[in-house]
Amino acid sequence: MNIRHAAWADQFYPGTPEQLRETISTYLKMADKREFASRIIGIISPHAGYVYSGRTAAVAYRQLEDASYETVVLLAPSHGATIEGVSAYRGDYYETPLGLVPVDVTAVQSLAAAAGNVHVGEIGHESSGIRAEHSLEVQLPFLQTVLDGFRILPLVFHDYSWENCRALGDAIASTCAPATTLLVASSDLYHGQSYEECRRTDERTLASVENDSAMQFCHNAAHQTVMACGAGPITVLKHVAETWDASQPRVLAYTNSADVTGKRGGYVVGYAAAMAVMGRE
Repeated sequence: MNIRHAAWADQFYPGTPEQLRETISTYLKMADKREFASRIIGIISPHAGYVYSGRTAAVAYRQLEDASYETVVLLAPSHGATIEGVSAYRGDYYETPLGLVPVDVTAVQSLAAAAGNVHVGEIGHESSGIRAEHSLEVQLPFLQTVLDGFRILPLVFHDYSWENCRALGDAIASTCAPATTLLVASSDLYHGQSYEECRRTDERTLASVENDSAMQFCHNAAHQTVMACGAGPITVLKHVAETWDASQPRVLAYTNSADVTGKRGGYVVGYAAAMAVMGRE
């Protein structure tokens, strides 16, 4: 077996199963479960340390309770590794303190066959060194808590060009079934030194997430009129939603690190939870 071992336990989230379960359970209990007429096909979730963004992430994951998915497509930004196109993990499992998460090997192979920009390997999926990526890993304990019987299609990339995002979205839409697939776009929002600018920028970004086309959002990110470190994953989610005739993501919760810590000076990062469902609104 080829296992991607947990790299960020005891750093971004608790390292023991008991503490991790208790932390996630507490966050989920704080989040309201909303009623939706249609099936959820995608969420946007932040990927900072749980003490900063875990409560916001829980709002998105709370909506998935009682749902069932065969494949969870994890769209994660690369913060360290240099990746050509998109890297799909070629291993068998991702590991967290809550156990092993099986990779949908068949879905990985199908996606790579359908998209010339998807490369199967371990780049971006390393579990040690400066290239160990956290943005995908931190989503897994939430998924393990709210879902059963799923496999993951782990994708990491940092080429947020419309060409790369569109090709990936087209391949996902054609090889995965909306009735059995969930997309998770891992992204934080504003990064910078101004609390006021964080609020203003995140307001623009989330308005674009909700109201603009995938191509327009991608254009906005490229021209830095919006800010999201997972702009590519969000673009892909929006493009697949358009292709599947689903809704664009709707924001469920928003906060930032300054509001969480109560410290308004210095570096600040924005976080949001959002969700897309089948059918146009």
